[in-house]
Amino acid sequence: MSELIPSETTRSAPGAGRRTLGVLPLVGIFFFTVSGGPFGLENSLSGAGPGMTLLMIVLVPVVFGVPNALVAAELSAAIPVDGGYYYWTKIALGKGAAFVFGAWNSIGSVLNLALYPILLVDYLATWVPGIARGNGLVIVDLFHGGFVVDLHWIVTVALILPMAYLNYRGSKAVSEYSIGMMLAILAPFAVLTVLGIWHAATNGINVLSPFTVPDQSVHASVAGALSVIVWLYLGFDGPSTVLGEIADAHRTYTRALLISVPLIITAYLLPTMAAVGSGLHRDSPADWVAGDFVVVGDALGGIWLKVLISVGSGLSLVGLFMAILLTSTRVPRALAADAYLPRWMARDSKRFDTPVGALLTSTAVVIVLAAVDFSAILQATVLLTLAAILLEFAAFLVLRWRFPQMLRPVRVPGGWPGAILVVALPTAMIVYLAWNTALSERATFGTSVAVALLAVLLYPLCRRFVKGDRPDAEIDTSQFELGPDRFAGFGARKAGG
Repeated sequence: MSELIPSETTRSAPGAGRRTLGVLPLVGIFFFTVSGGPFGLENSLSGAGPGMTLLMIVLVPVVFGVPNALVAAELSAAIPVDGGYYYWTKIALGKGAAFVFGAWNSIGSVLNLALYPILLVDYLATWVPGIARGNGLVIVDLFHGGFVVDLHWIVTVALILPMAYLNYRGSKAVSEYSIGMMLAILAPFAVLTVLGIWHAATNGINVLSPFTVPDQSVHASVAGALSVIVWLYLGFDGPSTVLGEIADAHRTYTRALLISVPLIITAYLLPTMAAVGSGLHRDSPADWVAGDFVVVGDALGGIWLKVLISVGSGLSLVGLFMAILLTSTRVPRALAADAYLPRWMARDSKRFDTPVGALLTSTAVVIVLAAVDFSAILQATVLLTLAAILLEFAAFLVLRWRFPQMLRPVRVPGGWPGAILVVALPTAMIVYLAWNTALSERATFGTSVAVALLAVLLYPLCRRFVKGDRPDAEIDTSQFELGPDRFAGFGARKAGG
């Protein structure tokens, strides 16, 4: 019988489910968990300048994205269980740290989830003005527009429900749609890349010029680029939460990462080079605004390319919502299995093996948030997500120290120097971003700290008033091997022992 940790467990943690995901479907999930395409890089061009943006698109994955992916690859191969980074943190750092990590992750995820369908309807409103927020039918308007139930909200909910249903059907259904949407997004950008680089070459346009926005300091340019580009490289560890649904988990996950990392870097770099090479805003880079990729498509390829890129921007929002809903619901399911949330949130669908309780809860919260103006809080989730990554890095180092003989089919090379380096580089970048935010955006920084502290304070409250004396969920160690000292500090036992 499989071994379980810790000893006081009674119920099952998220199970293995149906291991059906292969490499290509997982690449589709990675693409939308991390990227969704180059949309949004226009804000870096206006805030940092063309040269600095292109430099950071290449530099940030080296310093931040690839190290994060390497840590995720080692831990996912070593501990391939549903719930991924929640359980990595729990085994390494204990219950309190895992709860805080789960709370930070869940709060950040649900706020981000609400953004995508809202933006999708905002985009549709450019074609159908009657569904714009505050226009036409308004059913409820509270707090001076802070909470509005109107036609915009109704359309948003109408879009959320079918995407939630696909998640109910499981990771296989989501991944199949993700692959198709990924190809539909990348194809017009491939055409845009050829046209834009050709235009730059034939017209003598230097895509690195101007390197920064005129009259802007280097520090301000770096900060402007990082504030956008770091966010665009977050999420390489997200698909770890569905490891129990991946066939040959450690090999499949690692191979998908090896494809996804260069694919995402290329999907950012080449279209941005093409956009700058088109000559748009050549003398005034600060004029770049969100949506200018569509303008570039029209200028280089005509109406057909403009329409395809416009459709791609909508598909990007759909794919982001479905992929993040898929990966994020496994964390509150794990918290519920450990009795920190109501029992029904740990329920799984008997038909599809999906976390139906957590899925319904997340969907309901997103539907409510779709009526709320929460943009200020949303900005704070960036630092919250980065704080969760720091906990994950700490778990990575502690697992190296406490369980040196853990079976690691994939390993960050270089021994302890390599392990420290792969954590030190992104940690330095996170500290720099936090410091810059504290100086330039005090309200955002203060909100981030407040939300982070709230999660810490919730742990003793949930432990006393929700969990009580209920035990944690059992972790089936049949999928991993911690080594000869694997039960040190866990007080573990064999099932039935």
